[in-house]
Amino acid sequence: MKWPLDLGAGIGEGDLSLRPYSSDDASSLFAALADGRAWEHIPRVIPTDADALDAMIRAKLVDGRRTTLVIRLDGRIVGMTSVLFDPADPAGVEVGGTQVDPNKWGTGVNHQAKRLLLAALFSHGARWVQLRTDERNERSAAAIRKLGARDLGTHQDVRVRRDGTQRRSLLFRIDRPPS
Repeated sequence: MKWPLDLGAGIGEGDLSLRPYSSDDASSLFAALADGRAWEHIPRVIPTDADALDAMIRAKLVDGRRTTLVIRLDGRIVGMTSVLFDPADPAGVEVGGTQVDPNKWGTGVNHQAKRLLLAALFSHGARWVQLRTDERNERSAAAIRKLGARDLGTHQDVRVRRDGTQRRSLLFRIDRPPS
């Protein structure tokens, strides 16, 4: 997998696009994720304002092993997703940290965004893409399976949920389609 991931100004199809996150996106992204349901299965503290959201995202980008993208629909930010790279296993990447405005759930936005991102990742040399979700997040697990992902089982996670319980994650993998 070629890393760092270079998607230029972004990728898109029709009215949907994914573009690299910029601090200039923080206010619009904070507004898109203002509904608490967007944070239900995210194990970190919910940011209280756009500056806190920006600081949270920036902190995760520091080591250079993550690229965060904003998801835009008709030019408006409706969510975000990230690509995580592990240099110890460079054949693939993990897509995670996906959050979409709950008003867009069930509209196909997440599915279309993930399809675009998967195609870009495979064209950048990824042999596989891993995805994970909290074992309690049935909606997310169903969306991942709809992408054609193979179930790798449930694994103990190092993250602790906001309710203090240890998170267990469902892991999935999508292999690069044959050429």
